[in-house]
Amino acid sequence: MKILRMPVFAILILSAVLYLVSYTCGAPPVKAEDTNSKGEPTQLNVPKDAKTDKKAVQVTSKSIELPHYPADFPPGKGKELFVSRCGVCHTLRYVTMQPHFPEKTWAKEVDKMIKTYGAHIDKKEAKEIVDYLNTIKGKSPSVNKQ
Repeated sequence: MKILRMPVFAILILSAVLYLVSYTCGAPPVKAEDTNSKGEPTQLNVPKDAKTDKKAVQVTSKSIELPHYPADFPPGKGKELFVSRCGVCHTLRYVTMQPHFPEKTWAKEVDKMIKTYGAHIDKKEAKEIVDYLNTIKGKSPSVNKQ
């Protein structure tokens, strides 16, 4: 049984070494979207008449534009402050994914954003944001006692 295992192990090691050599010495694979219609690598910001060095590194990039669907929030006192302060650090959709919390929980969340994550919100603004969050996603404490 030991005689049979040795060739298998040797073949495994040899194939790993060959793969490593071919990967490091070979040309990197070119993706279809990185080529033009002739199959040549694309070059950005290079005039067509510019002389290019064959050994120069070619920089390619691709940008995509994702649709932006802003979260709809009802009007109310504190909405603009909520959008301008909270939207700086994270998407406002986080709020739409939260359950309805009591005001005390929203106050703790806003306090956490200030103390833990360094949100630039003063006490007056924090109160206004908490009031707005409580208006749109709050629930009364009496509902919790079930």
